[in-house]
Amino acid sequence: MKQMSDNKPVFIQIKEWIEQHILRGEWSKGHQLPSVRELSAEFGVNPNTIARTYERLTIEQTIYSVRGVGYFVSDQAKELIETRRREEFRKDTIPQFIADMNLLGIDLEEFIKHYNETEKQ
Repeated sequence: MKQMSDNKPVFIQIKEWIEQHILRGEWSKGHQLPSVRELSAEFGVNPNTIARTYERLTIEQTIYSVRGVGYFVSDQAKELIETRRREEFRKDTIPQFIADMNLLGIDLEEFIKHYNETEKQ
């Protein structure tokens, strides 16, 4: 059973888990996703939670459903996820990151030094 955190709704965590599979290329376009029942057992959640996750991913055009067969990764899924996540990163993560840098007195030069060290690892 997969471990869930308390800081985000469960269906969002499962959605992000699915998106990670797509972004890493583990699930490419046309790949069939696990059934609602399989995924609910894997995460230890109510099947309605998985259905809600799949509904959100369908609305976002990341996946599509074939009646009686299951859910599949859409042709444009990876690009859509990357676009959404980049926008969220620019809007949410970067401003908070810069605020934290300023609060801690980390200048751009120090950041670049640590960035380059991390990249080498």
